[in-house]
Amino acid sequence: MKKDLIRDLIYRYFPDGRIEGFEDVMIVEEAFDIFLDGKYYKSIACTPSFVDELLIGHLAQDGKINGIEDIGGIELNDNEVYIELCRNESAWKQEDGKIKDISCPAGDIVDLMQIHLKSSDLHRLTGGVHVMSLAYEGQLIISREDIGRHNAVDKVFGYCLKNKIDCQDKIFFSSGRLTYDIILKIINMGVKIVVSRAAVSSKARELALQSGITAIGFARGDRFNIYSCPQRIITGNSR
Repeated sequence: MKKDLIRDLIYRYFPDGRIEGFEDVMIVEEAFDIFLDGKYYKSIACTPSFVDELLIGHLAQDGKINGIEDIGGIELNDNEVYIELCRNESAWKQEDGKIKDISCPAGDIVDLMQIHLKSSDLHRLTGGVHVMSLAYEGQLIISREDIGRHNAVDKVFGYCLKNKIDCQDKIFFSSGRLTYDIILKIINMGVKIVVSRAAVSSKARELALQSGITAIGFARGDRFNIYSCPQRIITGNSR
């Protein structure tokens, strides 16, 4: 696995006019050329950990695969990735198509966001990555980081596909803003509740309302804003 961090010499300017060199940590970004069945597909720039999960999730989001069974093999050769596809009609699907719903105590949202934000050493050390997590019954089950929000979502999805984890009854936590394209990815995963510490765009809210997704933003401290489908959030107040 390639390194996510490097140390290198950089320079800092001070108000008194000094410029001093020092060694600092930086997040690594690398570009990978993706080949499907021997043909060039696209290039992806990402933080180079869990590249296989990123590609599995990305291909599922692109509609190239339905499940992990549709992948015959993944070969990483330096910065080229060769993926063999094998369409499998019996590919695993979440709970054989059964639709689940979910609810969550408001206190769990508050507590889990704090755990989520503390889960990433990369974010703490560099401030250069987004972290995405999936939670179930009051605990995080997976967290993934990447320099790009979309990549981090795809890594979580790829992990779930590899391990045949049904996302319908899970809660998704994001360190970054919720936009239209992020909500599209959430819908494709089957997630019903998504929580961000940042903003929710108007188009994201519109899509969440249309799709029955509970979108939560500005989850900071002991408060958060619910932008759509608030009925899934359980509070201590009954009326």
